Amino acid sequence: MRDIKILHLEPTDACQAACPLCIRELDTTFNKSQLHHLDMYKILQVLDVDRIANLDKMFMCGDYGDPAAGKYTLDIYKTFRKLNSNIVLGMNTNGGLKNKLWWQELANILNQPRDYVVFSIDGLEDTNHIYRRNVSWSKLIENAQAFIAAGGSAHWDMLVYKHNQHQVNECEQLARRLGFTWFRAKVSTRPYINGLEFPTGWKNPIQLSGVINCQALKES
Repeated sequence: MRDIKILHLEPTDACQAACPLCIRELDTTFNKSQLHHLDMYKILQVLDVDRIANLDKMFMCGDYGDPAAGKYTLDIYKTFRKLNSNIVLGMNTNGGLKNKLWWQELANILNQPRDYVVFSIDGLEDTNHIYRRNVSWSKLIENAQAFIAAGGSAHWDMLVYKHNQHQVNECEQLARRLGFTWFRAKVSTRPYINGLEFPTGWKNPIQLSGVINCQALKES
């Protein structure tokens, strides 16, 4: 733990979405009725103040939950910033939770040049819900605009499928108009189920032999 420089926290296993390739939908042992929320008391049982002060970056993403669903997400970010003024703070989210005031407060906390929020938006209003099930398009756009207007750096991350590949350029143009600082379109390599299809023209990447350069070890 003394050598860790970049920390990923999963602050909750709660989420309103039902994305078909998400582990919370595929794991038959996961009980959605018994949700959990991480708080600073639990974090400080594992990480002391000096180790938090030694971090370069802390970001929240998650396997089972969306950070915006966490009860103590803002408090955790505030505390990490208080204990480490130079730390980079980041978050990944589907964007469809909470309200504009919450996102404005988050922007006020994530106010350093390299802080960010990645909004996972997989298409436009007529396609985003095909994968991001139960995510309201109008809500996520409203939240993203509130975050950007309050000074937050928003990134648009788009999973490309056959049903939305024709919208990649339009999504990038919309991202620029709304004030997103970054746009990325990528193809998931997870096995496609429930009617999801790989985009036309996509090929599996060539696997090269040789020494593995582990990013997690390199970045600590």
